Amino acid sequence: MSDRLNRIREKSFFKLLFGRTALPVFIILGIALVYVLLMSLIDHSSFAFHIIIATAAFIKTIVITVTTLKQLSKLIDICHSVKELLWVFGAIVFISIFSFATDYTCLYQFDHTTFEGIAVHSNSYIFNLYHFFYFSVITFSTVGYGDITPVSEVARFVVMLEIFLSFLLIVFALANIKKIHLNE
Repeated sequence: MSDRLNRIREKSFFKLLFGRTALPVFIILGIALVYVLLMSLIDHSSFAFHIIIATAAFIKTIVITVTTLKQLSKLIDICHSVKELLWVFGAIVFISIFSFATDYTCLYQFDHTTFEGIAVHSNSYIFNLYHFFYFSVITFSTVGYGDITPVSEVARFVVMLEIFLSFLLIVFALANIKKIHLNE
């Protein structure tokens, strides 16, 4: 009976997790779709596309921060295992990393001089997204290998937003580790 109860509790936890993270996920996917549409419709040389990307990155950082502090703190209060707590933080970290990877990719697609260190120049959004996902993981983890570096001011601003968010999430995670209620 307890195994069945644990499965029911786990299902309801994942529903709650999806419900609490759905807004930032849909905002990030929506902004990524807008990026792709704008990149194909706008003449990049005559439009300040990099300002749109920096503004969208700033808005996403605020949305992720507010979601983390409000919604996920409520979810953490009902976590009953370390596994559930890791799912919560894993979801928000993945959302953050992926959102910044899309920002970096769009900046690079807009102007190939915003970043240095991309070995193979490609116009493929997916190919560049892979490289900038790697860069975002390295930036988020504060390892900073230096193989890919931001050169433009807008790229540096977006990198600073990601670093700010990573520090905030780490502090948030450490502050909430004691709130977990273990059912044994």
